[in-house]
Amino acid sequence: MRLALEDSELCRPVSPDADVDRLFDKYYAMLRDIADRLAPLHTIRRRRGRLAPWFDADCRNLRRQCRQFERQYRRTCTSRNRCQWVDATRRRLQTYRAKKEQYWMARLTISRHSSSQL
Repeated sequence: MRLALEDSELCRPVSPDADVDRLFDKYYAMLRDIADRLAPLHTIRRRRGRLAPWFDADCRNLRRQCRQFERQYRRTCTSRNRCQWVDATRRRLQTYRAKKEQYWMARLTISRHSSSQL
């Protein structure tokens, strides 16, 4: 990095009557160019994290159904399809909440309300 900076125009003398705006533009462009050369852009693929332990087939089906209704609404933009999507989303969130609560209540019962065993 140091050699790249020393070889660039940034380390050359500047005339006293140089335009400040142009100097800032040159500074920005040179640093950007050096950064692009030293650390080129590349895409990173990340796997999705694990789903919650309470997330079961029922939750998966509800999520799939919501996505289907959303795609249908985005395609048609009708109020009927929007209502279907909103209702499905509300059902999905209620189910998620209930499944999550059931899971943690069962875990609490198994561990006899001991936080160290959770």
